[in-house]
Amino acid sequence: MQQVTRKTLGAGINLTCVTTPKFKRAVLRAMLVLPLGGEDAALRACLPQVLRRGTARLNDMQAFGTALDELYGARIEAAVRKEGENLCIGFLSDCIDEAYAPGADGLTAGVIGLLCDLLYDPYLQDGLFCAAYAEGERGNLIDRIAALKNDPRSWAPRRLNEIMCENEDYGKSALGTIEQAERITSETLYAAYRRALSEAQVELFYCGTMMPDEVEARFMATPLAQPREGTLYQPHTIVQVRPVGDVREVVEDAEVTQGKLSLGFRTGGASLTGGEPAAYWVFQTIYGGSTSAKLFLNVREKKSLCYYASAQFVASKGLMIVGSGIENRNFEVARDEILHQLDLCRAGEITDAELESARKTLVNGWRTMLDDPLTLERYWMGQAAAGTLVSPEARIEQVADITREQVIAAAQSTALDTVFFMKGAAK
Repeated sequence: MQQVTRKTLGAGINLTCVTTPKFKRAVLRAMLVLPLGGEDAALRACLPQVLRRGTARLNDMQAFGTALDELYGARIEAAVRKEGENLCIGFLSDCIDEAYAPGADGLTAGVIGLLCDLLYDPYLQDGLFCAAYAEGERGNLIDRIAALKNDPRSWAPRRLNEIMCENEDYGKSALGTIEQAERITSETLYAAYRRALSEAQVELFYCGTMMPDEVEARFMATPLAQPREGTLYQPHTIVQVRPVGDVREVVEDAEVTQGKLSLGFRTGGASLTGGEPAAYWVFQTIYGGSTSAKLFLNVREKKSLCYYASAQFVASKGLMIVGSGIENRNFEVARDEILHQLDLCRAGEITDAELESARKTLVNGWRTMLDDPLTLERYWMGQAAAGTLVSPEARIEQVADITREQVIAAAQSTALDTVFFMKGAAK
């Protein structure tokens, strides 16, 4: 059984602990949570990679790697994430749980020390980040941003989000823009780092056998415990309940062999922080969340209008995104059939078998999550950014009680906002 606790350790510093003997490896995280977008977007996306190059004590990657090897091969990776309208930057680690490694006393404290040194005691040259490190990671960031377009299947929904949420922070990339990245220097990067430390909410996480008070003591023995003054960022996401204005339809040509059709919907307020998210998860799963869903069985299998078709409930923002791969000539008929399947849900054409299958799909997904500490970390980061504390076990209980009427209501609350078609190059 997993015990989840959450505690505020200081001004803008929170620790979430999942205490369990289930896993042989412990997972830890130290993240700064900041607003998404803005002039510092690319600078903030670049920060974890530069910070990961070394600390004041371990001033290059070789020395840092040796320190990790001495901690039974612990791993620490830089992370840049988008959680709703919040940017999360920092570090994620996994290591052997010291309860299962004889003679490993102090292992967790050692890993926590490295995590916090990366954030609070970085390697500097003359009071700034190493210019060579900043230049190298600037180039890597530019390449990462440019490479986003190389995967059409993931780029199409990204582009849809940009269009649909162009006046909302959610429409911005966690990586910033190439133009912003090109302006990065060691001076501007260090200034952005100081601003981030003074403004960010800090989200800490531990999953393993150690008791929460012991984990807290080890975190508070690091530079993390130093007092902060000033206004701290409060993570939040604005959920737009309904579309504003008429449905937008955007077609863009692209050098791809297969067209990508994406549809963005507003959920009527269903999200992590409002409405009935459990009912919406069940609806989304019936509509397009599994191989027994209406989109898969009808649009793909029976009518052969697309190569794939699925729907995702973006619970952090109150959106549903449908993605599909189609032939150019099928654009209108595929779009109309996708909307027709939604109309069937609204009209109540949902069988007992569909309802039960959706429940099982969701329950299996959340149960699988309970078996993976890295997935649990990602789940609880999303909960922290949303300001909620609902466990996967609670989600399982919620979907078990969802009725057909609630699913129909969720479908009826769904409103089309934007259609985006990435038109493949004609042959």
